[in-house]
Amino acid sequence: MNNIFKYTFAAFSFVAAFTSCSDFGDTNIDPEHMNEGNVPYEAIFSNAQHQALGSDWDVWRNGLIYCGQWMNHVASINQWWEFSVYKWSDGYSAAYWETYHSDRGSVRDITTVLDKWKDDPKHVVDYNFARIMRVYIMHRMTDLYGDIPYSEAGRPVIFSYPKYDKQKDIYMDMLKELDEAQANLGSANAEMGKQDLFFGGNAASWKKFANSLMLRIAMRLVKVDEATAKTYVEKAVKGGLIASNSENVLLKHPGGVVGNDSSEPYAKIFVNGESIVNFFLHENFVNELKESNDPRLPLIAAVYDKAPEKAITDGEYQKDGIYDADKQQGLPGGVSNNNESNWFIGNNVAEYPKFNIKNYPATEEGKKEFEEYIGKGYIKEYSLPNRYTYSDPTSPSFVVTYAQTEFLLAEAVVRNYIQGDAAQHFNNGLRAALEQFGQFPNAKSLYDHYMSKENIDRYLAENSLDKSSIEASLKQINTQYWINCFCDEYETFANWRRSGYPDFKPNYDKANPVPLCDTDGEIARRFRYPTDESQINSANYKEAVRGLSKGDKFSSRVWWDAE
Repeated sequence: MNNIFKYTFAAFSFVAAFTSCSDFGDTNIDPEHMNEGNVPYEAIFSNAQHQALGSDWDVWRNGLIYCGQWMNHVASINQWWEFSVYKWSDGYSAAYWETYHSDRGSVRDITTVLDKWKDDPKHVVDYNFARIMRVYIMHRMTDLYGDIPYSEAGRPVIFSYPKYDKQKDIYMDMLKELDEAQANLGSANAEMGKQDLFFGGNAASWKKFANSLMLRIAMRLVKVDEATAKTYVEKAVKGGLIASNSENVLLKHPGGVVGNDSSEPYAKIFVNGESIVNFFLHENFVNELKESNDPRLPLIAAVYDKAPEKAITDGEYQKDGIYDADKQQGLPGGVSNNNESNWFIGNNVAEYPKFNIKNYPATEEGKKEFEEYIGKGYIKEYSLPNRYTYSDPTSPSFVVTYAQTEFLLAEAVVRNYIQGDAAQHFNNGLRAALEQFGQFPNAKSLYDHYMSKENIDRYLAENSLDKSSIEASLKQINTQYWINCFCDEYETFANWRRSGYPDFKPNYDKANPVPLCDTDGEIARRFRYPTDESQINSANYKEAVRGLSKGDKFSSRVWWDAE
């Protein structure tokens, strides 16, 4: 893995438009200013990799305010709790779309280098890397929104108003692209070398990335096209998959700071400014880990005496917070700390007594104590993301992991798509998911204390695959996938819709409706398109919306998410 290539992202925003102009020949190249002749396309590829994993802009809005709360990973009882109960905000719902289609966005950047390298014999390997990277970017986009600009996306001068391709067509093309790209990589390394932020230009690693991503995308089709799913699962396995945590696809953030995009985006939010105490761990997530005596809990959660304003380097972790599993407590989703709201958490006296004024002395002192508790006092009792791991700006962003790959293989065997030992694949995935915490740079002492070989072996022995029925196996596999995908909330949301597990209940009380709820109280199934699209790209937008069963709403389903 390689460090982030340091440069100013905005400096390349003109490139996509420029490269569509005529080539005037070398005599017109100005060596002192960026132009067609001296643009560092390898750096544009690096930027596409980096931006593809999100910035705090979309991760805060789509990733945490929406997906993280919908998927019971985090809970906010402050200003963003309403979005956990499916309140629509155009700015929040559209954040991912706008980030990826902006001047600095990954769609434009990756398409620019793809078109530039397509017929260049010097960049054959780089071109196939770009094909794989474009699939990764577009599969996240289509999974979140449905039909999207795909074939015409990222070429704004040629296609000012790009058409929306059908998701079915997008999926078939993504599978084809991955299959062809991995087959064409060969053994040579890429010309770009270390400016490939994932593998330093290593073609063999990209081949495994392509096939593991192919496996993921193929398994999206289990509800709509099992024949195609089976075909491409078999191709992925034959082509060669990620086979250890050392082969995980990830982006490192050495020296990452919260003041710019060098930071891991989820961590940047968890330790920065107003967001510090707005995303607690969801009680369903904490309870799942506690009830199974999961050794990952102390590496995921911590209780702090005060809001952790910065990450800390590896050291004597016992002095910095409470990490033991029995001390962790999550917050429920869909509740507010506003005692004047019908959704006030204190209305449930039995489980959250300190949030109810009836449990304080009927005095001014008692009222003050209650108000202090519902204001900020509760933060000392509820679990926040651990700042050695998920709240560390230098922590890695995981793209595709060995654990995820093994869980998907276990499911593929259960579904009879491939031959093999589902229990062994599940066991491999579970061990990898636990040992993956060894890749967090500032968590060594915490990892050594809680993730001993004895603890890992004990947990695996207590959680072997339940083979009593197909549904029991699928539930267990995909619950573990959900745990492993914490802080990859777009993948969490997609896999939940695909598999149906975990079996969440909506964060909603229909007796106390929230204005602008976009789902009639059911769990959201997609994001809405930006409202600007209905004016700027009106004809194509309307055509896409016609294909949605409930219109452009959170409650409509994308093609592969059939009922």
